[in-house]
Amino acid sequence: MDFSSIQAAAQALAQANRVVISTGAGMSADSGIPTYRDRNGRWRDFLPFSQVGLTPSDFAHPPGYRERPQHAWAFAEYLRRSMAQAPVHQGYDVLTEWMLRRIPQSFLLTTNIDDLHRRADVPETQFYERYGNLWELQCLERCTPHWWRENRVELCTLDTSTMEASNFPQCPFCQGLARPRIQMAYDEEFVEKEAGWKFYQNFLASGPVDVYLIIGTTLWMTWPEGQEPNTIIHINPDPNTHAHYQSPIAVTMGAKDALVGIDWAWRQMRKG
Repeated sequence: MDFSSIQAAAQALAQANRVVISTGAGMSADSGIPTYRDRNGRWRDFLPFSQVGLTPSDFAHPPGYRERPQHAWAFAEYLRRSMAQAPVHQGYDVLTEWMLRRIPQSFLLTTNIDDLHRRADVPETQFYERYGNLWELQCLERCTPHWWRENRVELCTLDTSTMEASNFPQCPFCQGLARPRIQMAYDEEFVEKEAGWKFYQNFLASGPVDVYLIIGTTLWMTWPEGQEPNTIIHINPDPNTHAHYQSPIAVTMGAKDALVGIDWAWRQMRKG
């Protein structure tokens, strides 16, 4: 463990009044959810599909839902079932605790679609899922601007020998084909959840950000002029990723261990 970076991160957060947190696929890796683009990621070699000669990037988008719904929905269904079994690791609980009690003036943006932050009870008004949520559905043809929540884990019949789905979910408004409310490639019909984006814009408008905490993502935010954060904390086990940011507090660890470590160091400071 890199104690110096852990302590530096804890000190920066302890002194901060306003914090923005960004999480990505690396946040979920400790829950057993593969990232998208690493060597074993979902796009490059997703074993259940590659074994039957399928590549998700060929159909996991709106045109794929229209032309090959049996494969597109098989991918979504397989992910939903896998993610439903993924545990909410301790790092998620740490972030929720910070946001509720230690840094109430904080906001969390995630590019993840796995629902784990919601399962960890992150405050709704301090949270925005930039690319949507796999547990929310919308009409494929966007017959309505509305979306709906679907908590059932098994939405389709899934044949794991062929990785084909059947009995697809329907839009309750037009009875057409439904799709996950997630931002995909070639996606002009994505239904944005405007409330989350407004919460974030209101947060930025209410004052400058002291710390930008980045966990397992390459997401970089655009800040209003003169409101760039004073401190960047970057958590990623790949040391090469730290070079993307100017003089960050670089924590070269996985999300769970880093957050638990920072929380421990912060607690020790509070005792002192």
